[in-house]
Amino acid sequence: MDMSAGGRAALLSDHMLERSSCPGPSRHLGNQGSLLPGSRTPCKAGCLSPWLLGSGPSQDRLVWRGPVTLGFFPLVSWTGQFRVIGPGHPIRALVGDEAELPCHIYPGKNATGMEVGWYRPPFSRVVHLYRNGKDQDAEQAPEYRGRTELLKDTMGEGKVTLRIRNVRFSDEGGFTCFFRDHSYQEEAAMELRVEDPFYWINPSVLVLIAVLPVVLLQTAVGLLYLCLQHRLRGKLRAEIENLHRTFGNPF
Repeated sequence: MDMSAGGRAALLSDHMLERSSCPGPSRHLGNQGSLLPGSRTPCKAGCLSPWLLGSGPSQDRLVWRGPVTLGFFPLVSWTGQFRVIGPGHPIRALVGDEAELPCHIYPGKNATGMEVGWYRPPFSRVVHLYRNGKDQDAEQAPEYRGRTELLKDTMGEGKVTLRIRNVRFSDEGGFTCFFRDHSYQEEAAMELRVEDPFYWINPSVLVLIAVLPVVLLQTAVGLLYLCLQHRLRGKLRAEIENLHRTFGNPF
């Protein structure tokens, strides 16, 4: 029996290979992996005796005692399976702006025939759903209808992006992206953080913006008062001079 045919032969770990006696012929795996006849040893059926590694004419072979079928464990096939990978950091967006939530499968494969979607835990509110080759708008939660778009340019490579327009503060929190291929489904979690446009401004600048209008208003009022006072004084001085001309200087 060739150990390389039909999958790999899984070697048993040391703790599984305990000394025991089982009935049945001993079998030796030669240098090429072929089975060689050996001696018979009394033991209980269904048990495995240890295999030996060593040097010399008899110890350089793998020794198996028990049924020949024991000791070969086919590896699980991962064909058709994949992992879903989301962004490794929170996605930031300003309120009223757009947010893009990327997601892809690994290894990359064509996802146009899969079911792809985003939902919000813990109540699984559907944010966007793509199934049977088209967007299922009727499945969306009311608060996301007309605000989402699935970017499919790289869907043939297993990469998709959900765009959310007119971001609201209520959009902040966790999202889950999933890919379903027949009965197999994987998903990845991500987080959206919604921030106010003034969040990026330095606090000292915010204080200045708040105080500046008050200072400007006070300055304008003060200048207006000085201007009016100057005009009133000038008018009063002119009237006094007119009185002097009219009545003359009594002295």
